[in-house]
Amino acid sequence: MQNLTTFLRYHADRRPEAEAIRYDGARITYRDLLDRAVRLAGWLRREGVGEGDVIALVMKNSPAFLELAFAASHIGAVFLPVNYRLAAEEVAYIVGHAGAALVFVDEELLASAATLTVRVVPVSAAMQADSRVLAGRDTEPAAMVRRQPDDLFRLMYTSGTTDRPKGVMHTYSNEYWKCMDHVLDLRVTRDDRLCVVGPLYHVGAFDLPGIAVLWVGGSITLLRDFAPEAVLAAIERDRATGIWMAPVMTNAILNHPERGRRDVSSLRWCVAGGDRTPESRIREFAEVFANARYVDAYGLTETCAADTTMEAGREIEKIGSVGRALAHVEIEIRDDSGSPLAAGVEGEICLRGAKVTRGYWKDPSARRRLSGRTTGSAPATSATWTTRASCT
Repeated sequence: MQNLTTFLRYHADRRPEAEAIRYDGARITYRDLLDRAVRLAGWLRREGVGEGDVIALVMKNSPAFLELAFAASHIGAVFLPVNYRLAAEEVAYIVGHAGAALVFVDEELLASAATLTVRVVPVSAAMQADSRVLAGRDTEPAAMVRRQPDDLFRLMYTSGTTDRPKGVMHTYSNEYWKCMDHVLDLRVTRDDRLCVVGPLYHVGAFDLPGIAVLWVGGSITLLRDFAPEAVLAAIERDRATGIWMAPVMTNAILNHPERGRRDVSSLRWCVAGGDRTPESRIREFAEVFANARYVDAYGLTETCAADTTMEAGREIEKIGSVGRALAHVEIEIRDDSGSPLAAGVEGEICLRGAKVTRGYWKDPSARRRLSGRTTGSAPATSATWTTRASCT
């Protein structure tokens, strides 16, 4: 079975009172999280959502966001997080192209759903904190619909910088191999607490390492919005051990007057990425977070986030590098004919591995371009993704 609720049940059975999520002062145990997810799955089933149906979320961070992801998985539906910062027309294109059956929208974001023609479920502040406000505590839990490795778990749409946004297909195999690689590389255990400050519609927040922390029985401190002072306070209050931040977030933290007034000694790592990190930022980060490594990383929506990470202790020595490939990712820099290039020569980054997407939703031509570089005896779950960079 590949459903996300299988690992929730595992921890709920063995450590029911262990904390899974902390949000706005509330504590959600693994038993509570599983109960919320399966009852919400029961509500979805009652509303006609079934295996293979797409449910879309136009929501900020909240427990309900994660509960909906788990509930969709539980009944074999497909989870579609949508960037809530997009214009209503862009949201409508993504929802329509994906063929979503139902769209959950935070009440404060309902303007984003103004042009939708499918059913919209407004999400109140009370439901954001506990999805049972919608499902009801007396809703019967849904039976699990077993998923297989190649079944679709999620759709995530790219930014569409060169064309219309494309729906990246993530299978259960992609997600589980991603979790394994990130747990291995960051040495995540059930003693870790991840501070989630980025938007969950993005792979950085949901996947780097994101729910991999729950996979091993750790816990998440979830912030609805990013605010530097709130992040520093959460790290101190909840003794967070890990965090993912986009470069603009890291800069905001390092430039904030509260940065030296909080006890942030619990933090062990901060995963970053998105642009080349200057040496000055790494040194400044080390001054503020004395016990944490700054993990420069490279990854893609097409590969469920980080494919490379910088090794601990080599951040200054290898400045400008994003580290080495993760355990189950193969990387080569190739020329336009597909031949490997020597170090220092610019070419295409070619990635292959079990966490690489099999293609784009309803776009077979893009799917052929995506996998056109696949060579050798790669496993059936592997694909290749290419982009432009130099070999170092």
